[in-house]
Amino acid sequence: MTVHFYAFGSICRGEVDRSSDIDLLACITEPNRPDIDTKKFSVYGHDRLGYLWAEGNPFAWHLHLESRLLFSSDGVDFIASLGVPAAYKAGAEDCKKFARLFFDSFDQLSKTRVNATFNLSCMFLGIRNFATCYSLWRGHPVFSRRSPLLIDAPLSVDEEAFDVLARARVLSTRGIGDALSSEEVMLAIKVVPVIRAWMAQLLAEVIND
Repeated sequence: MTVHFYAFGSICRGEVDRSSDIDLLACITEPNRPDIDTKKFSVYGHDRLGYLWAEGNPFAWHLHLESRLLFSSDGVDFIASLGVPAAYKAGAEDCKKFARLFFDSFDQLSKTRVNATFNLSCMFLGIRNFATCYSLWRGHPVFSRRSPLLIDAPLSVDEEAFDVLARARVLSTRGIGDALSSEEVMLAIKVVPVIRAWMAQLLAEVIND
């Protein structure tokens, strides 16, 4: 009946703004705890987290570096007790996966503007996670929502265009903010060649390592 609650994400990085949500983690021993609201908490079994630590999963590194204990039923900081996660070895595979997400979403956006906000949201998720995985592979992990602009090999695009992509993500996932104008959608589309070249350069580096 052991449970540990943690905060992680933007609130622990000091990046909270009006569009932020609060990321909460529940680490539990027994499955299917009806008293833990899965709409508020990401729920993981202790054994599952141990497995993520052993494989060097990015989420394990995220929690190791940025989580903060809120409550422990047994007085133990479970995440701290796991120590340092194993080395991250899936850089090439993960970067390829998120590059595909970006380009598949852009392909859909190129065909129709009906779901423009959703497709721009997926494009943002692709570049953000691509940058985070690259930074973790390089040994200097950046989990910020602005990771493409903050890693060792940053994406060189106009911040206004980047912010359109970031706003699309918030609009799509939480419904917060003003709707994107057609001009803003076009602004994001115009930087795709720069993003494409950036991804190709970093992906080649990871694959050829």
